[in-house]
Amino acid sequence: MKFPNLSKRFDAEDIRKLREYNSLRHSKMSHKEILDDIQQGAEAFLSEFSSYVVEK
Repeated sequence: MKFPNLSKRFDAEDIRKLREYNSLRHSKMSHKEILDDIQQGAEAFLSEFSSYVVEK
């Protein structure tokens, strides 16, 4: 499954698509791989978020 096509408004349908995508991806991973994947995503998000907050 390729990454879902998300809308610009990021609504409930987009969240459903992301959850389905991650569920299918994570079903093929071990628990450690899932946790590592989530941690990497959180680090990327926090890095981007903190740079946005600093700019404002």
